Amino acid sequence: MKKETKQNALNAHTWMGVFLSVGLYLVCLSGTLAVFYQEFERWEQPEITEMETVSSVAVERAMSQFMSAHPEETDHYYVVFPTSGIPRLVVENDHIAYFADKDGNLITQENVLFTKMLVDLHLYLNLPASWGMILVSILGAIICGLVITGIVAHKRITKDAFKLRRKGSGQQYQTDLHNRFGLWATPFHLIIGVTGAYFGMAGVLLTVVAQLYYDGDRDAVSAQIFTPDPVLEQAIALPNVEKAVAQMETLAPDSQPLFLTVHEANTSDQFIEIFAKVPGKLIYSENYRFDTQGNYLGTAGYADGSWGKQAVYAMYRLHFGDFAGVPSKTLYFVLGMMLTALCISGMEIWLAKKANPPMACRLWAAMVWGSIGALALTAVVDMLTSLPLVGVFWVLLLACIVSAVTLPAMIKPRWQQFSGLCVFTLVVVYTLYHGKGSLNLAALQLNVPLMVYGLWAMWRGQTLVKRHFYHGIQVKAEGV
Repeated sequence: MKKETKQNALNAHTWMGVFLSVGLYLVCLSGTLAVFYQEFERWEQPEITEMETVSSVAVERAMSQFMSAHPEETDHYYVVFPTSGIPRLVVENDHIAYFADKDGNLITQENVLFTKMLVDLHLYLNLPASWGMILVSILGAIICGLVITGIVAHKRITKDAFKLRRKGSGQQYQTDLHNRFGLWATPFHLIIGVTGAYFGMAGVLLTVVAQLYYDGDRDAVSAQIFTPDPVLEQAIALPNVEKAVAQMETLAPDSQPLFLTVHEANTSDQFIEIFAKVPGKLIYSENYRFDTQGNYLGTAGYADGSWGKQAVYAMYRLHFGDFAGVPSKTLYFVLGMMLTALCISGMEIWLAKKANPPMACRLWAAMVWGSIGALALTAVVDMLTSLPLVGVFWVLLLACIVSAVTLPAMIKPRWQQFSGLCVFTLVVVYTLYHGKGSLNLAALQLNVPLMVYGLWAMWRGQTLVKRHFYHGIQVKAEGV
């Protein structure tokens, strides 16, 4: 490849990364954490009764109690099964959700505001969903562009595949690590970029195709990919959820029911749809449909649909790594951390080439480590107050940025210490707030790694602070 082509690719790679560094970092960081969004939901309310299975009778009782307690107008009712990845029974409508015990009795209201804020940060950057998702999907496309330009710009991609220069300047080591992370995880980065771009651009593409080929009929285009709702003529009645759930044992004995939806609630078009995970396939689910009386109507046809239909319906699992339980989530978390580290190291390499301007370096450190601290403190605020979490997070992050400007002593290691202290504080407050509940598996599976991170970040930050001041004294001595 021509030298000029490589240089152009490097320039494109650099400027895309620099100008969009903040957005890319926040999306990658929140997305890496959101891989475990189900675990975060359990962590927020660790005292809730958990179970592995639930009977159709219990589901019916939970739905009946919920509908009686919440007669407000809604378009849907939902039941989340314990086999969904969250070992709890949840019933809800479009406005509110409640947990139920193994017998179907309602327990308490679901409250997962922090998890919702975290997921919204990843999906929309906490912006209005209509154009926030488009912005995030553009960042997904940018990730693909960064991967491609990074590969094209690499001068010796084969020879340097395992090169990691630990000696010499720290900049060499950081550059090698940036290149290795980018190269080794290229397939993952492309999957994340393509699927991320799909979520936001699907609506735009749907509109374009509808205008070009279907006279603007979006529903006609959607029907080619997503199975239309059944057309029914029936009396308005309460949905027979028990009968529908009971039939799943014979209709799909090897599938795990994820959740149930009652569509078009309290109308003649009402029908029941049960989403069930299909063994051996990446699609999100096969959907089993029933009328109001619980009579089986058929499936939506995703499991044996065309390859294009299955590919679209697999986007969610491919993006979040939700296809092989904890092992695939853990793998996605590690790879997500590598992608997040690429965002950090790429910006720091650029700053090093600009002679590390102090203000820019402090601002970037405040963004990187301050956002982690802000997320931790937002979770603390969520436990202790009822303040809107989106506003809390962004105010805390803005405070970090302002501190970077006004406090010259807040160098990068100090911000790393700050993030560790905030996470450590979160675990302590969580333990005091939930008491015995903090000893449940739902709490420990996150609190243990959070505590490890908090202690490591504080230790690592202090080590770097000492090294920084020792280096400064040494430079002054050599100057003398």
